[in-house]
Amino acid sequence: SLLSSIGCLSFLISPTVAAVADGSKPKIVVMGGSGWVGAHVDELLLDKGCDVVSVSRSSANKQAEKIKANLSSGASLPIKYVSLDASSSSDLVRTFEGAAAVISLVGAKPGDKNQRAGNGAVNIRIADAAKEAGVGRFVYISVGSDLASGPGKFLFGDYFKGKAEAEAAVDKDFGAAAALVLKPAIIAGAPPGDIRPPGPPGMKPVPVEAVAKVAVAGALGYLSGKIDGNDEIIA
Repeated sequence: SLLSSIGCLSFLISPTVAAVADGSKPKIVVMGGSGWVGAHVDELLLDKGCDVVSVSRSSANKQAEKIKANLSSGASLPIKYVSLDASSSSDLVRTFEGAAAVISLVGAKPGDKNQRAGNGAVNIRIADAAKEAGVGRFVYISVGSDLASGPGKFLFGDYFKGKAEAEAAVDKDFGAAAALVLKPAIIAGAPPGDIRPPGPPGMKPVPVEAVAKVAVAGALGYLSGKIDGNDEIIA
């Protein structure tokens, strides 16, 4: 597969990403890195030889505990943890400095009271800060068009508006060539103790590992543009 044949040292020869001048491992920042998808992204990035920074509002110890619980291996990952609130922190640019790529999995859930700003405004700040810091690539995990155009738009209109605002910001700051907008529908599984509602009838969930693989390929510069829907993710 594509991902099995590449690693973070490919940054040194890929024309689509910034080279690391001293030959050290590229730094990849994962916003929301302790979540369900984030933990799998962290693990895969490490496997590819990257230096991984997980960013969350949670403390470093709490992030480490969550990641360990979210992974079937139960592994403790040797990554760096940063605790900050992306919606208000003034440290985003400093956190992103020296990073080859940023992956954002930050987002409020459908129905949350801040579902628009918690998906739109916060990711606009993240994308803008990444651009200011000189980050070479950006990956944003949005939501599939099948869901955004379905009946859910009447129940969770602000959620989908926020996702669309975030996508627009990523496109403005990075363009199609330097960014990947990944748009899954229903993702299989959930963190321990987190009960999530099922998707629309007949919609098959995509494995979390598949989402993580595509996100990592985007960060490494091998996928760009938009990948929309679970069928495209597993293709």
